[in-house]
Amino acid sequence: MPPTDPPPPPVRVFLPDGQELRGLLHARGQFPRGGWMYWVALPMWADVPETETVEPREYRVWLTAEQARPIQGVSYDQVPTHPLQRQAPTTEGTDRWAWKVQRTGPGKDGRAHRFVVHVWDCPQAPADASELDVFSALEALAVPGAVACSECSADVALGPLT
Repeated sequence: MPPTDPPPPPVRVFLPDGQELRGLLHARGQFPRGGWMYWVALPMWADVPETETVEPREYRVWLTAEQARPIQGVSYDQVPTHPLQRQAPTTEGTDRWAWKVQRTGPGKDGRAHRFVVHVWDCPQAPADASELDVFSALEALAVPGAVACSECSADVALGPLT
């Protein structure tokens, strides 16, 4: 009988509305600058239109350390860990995740410039701005006073990742 891999260990997953779920940690990834992401499986229900039923399925998603947290007493030693590389933004297809940053002038109070992160095709995004990947967009949002545009739903897409 061939050896079987141990099952993935459980982790606590925090949803944007404050709910807490248990997921299974399949992998960890670390970026060159030290940031971590976690490949987590969550149990969900899915409609099966052909049979007019609902069945359990597994949904996998990359989460940050704020969204996926360890459970005390659980060993994560066997979880595969990989280096993560940033990928250049793509211009192919219409479902791409690319972002642009708009720099606005200083406010009336004389404070520093403010940054607004837009989806790449937002009408309010500067046409001549470079396109950024999601990780660079998140770095731009980390600047104090930076916001994600609500007109193009950048706030909906990036909000859970910040």
